[in-house]
Amino acid sequence: MTRSLASNRGYSLVEIMVVLTLIGLMTGVAFLTLRPDSDPARSAAEQLLLDLSQAETLAVTRGEFIGIRVRSDGYDFLAYTRGAWVPLTGRRNLSGRALAEGISLRVQGQAIAGGTDLPDYWFDPTGANDRARLEIRTDETFWQIDIGQRDGLRLSGGPA
Repeated sequence: MTRSLASNRGYSLVEIMVVLTLIGLMTGVAFLTLRPDSDPARSAAEQLLLDLSQAETLAVTRGEFIGIRVRSDGYDFLAYTRGAWVPLTGRRNLSGRALAEGISLRVQGQAIAGGTDLPDYWFDPTGANDRARLEIRTDETFWQIDIGQRDGLRLSGGPA
């Protein structure tokens, strides 16, 4: 028996599907890693959300009040220790953060005066936290983080 030459030419359907799948996966990975950050306010809001979540967990695990102090150019975290609010040290991920140019941060719609040693909001070590809202804005977008909700911290927003 001899095989015809026509059956040996070309690729099978399975080979073509494997190649197309690999190309699709590589394109998806390249898009996700090379995509520029299109909304710096959203990135800042997501980072703030992560920091607040860590501060809330730290308050409960340490059994002490952990507060956030909002400045006009960023924010930092404080701990209530020995009857006074002191900057939180030894926690690299909860150190002070500066916001990019053009991004503003406000608490419940109020402008931050700055210059105070007290936090603008604090997490209770019992987990019973008051409600608050932090707002991050640029000229184009508006993001808000709600604290003390029944379902925990919540990020919402979009174009202004």
